[in-house]
Amino acid sequence: MRLFLAAGLPDELLGQVDEVRSSLAGRLDGWRWVRPAGVHLTLCFLGEVAPESDRRARGTWCRVAGAARPFRIRLGRVGHFPVGGRPRVLWLGVEETDPGDALAALAAEVGHAARALGWDATSRPFHPHLTLARGGRGGRPDRPHVVARPAGNEFRVRELVLYCSRLEPGGARYTALESFPLGHPAGGT
Repeated sequence: MRLFLAAGLPDELLGQVDEVRSSLAGRLDGWRWVRPAGVHLTLCFLGEVAPESDRRARGTWCRVAGAARPFRIRLGRVGHFPVGGRPRVLWLGVEETDPGDALAALAAEVGHAARALGWDATSRPFHPHLTLARGGRGGRPDRPHVVARPAGNEFRVRELVLYCSRLEPGGARYTALESFPLGHPAGGT
């Protein structure tokens, strides 16, 4: 099964993301829009994982989450990857509002733990974003123009979530397998 770890996002934040996505979908052509249920803040993609390896790793994810602290985020600007050339991914940035870079630290720790467990987790710099759309097959997707930043609401991230990704003809489907609360050391209360 294909697995990845992501920050748990509150429903209110996902509602704002859907408003931005819907607004852009009405103005930009050439994109395949991500389903609202498919929006997530990936911290580490693990790839294909055998069930027994998954079971063994869950204690590690619990410890990593327990050692991290909850933090606040807000939605940022809209952009695309790559910056030069034909856009392939349209995204909405995520900014941490608490001092101390807890989001980046959590992503780094999850990646480090994944590599220690033998997965080929990327060590690229972490750029927190939510994928809104992927470039359509053929054609050239419209580049986003300046988009007003969503309201400055802050949202608290309280958990690390292990997801399973299933590729289907209509796009990927994601299923949350387990959540690990931030700031609750394993065995603590």
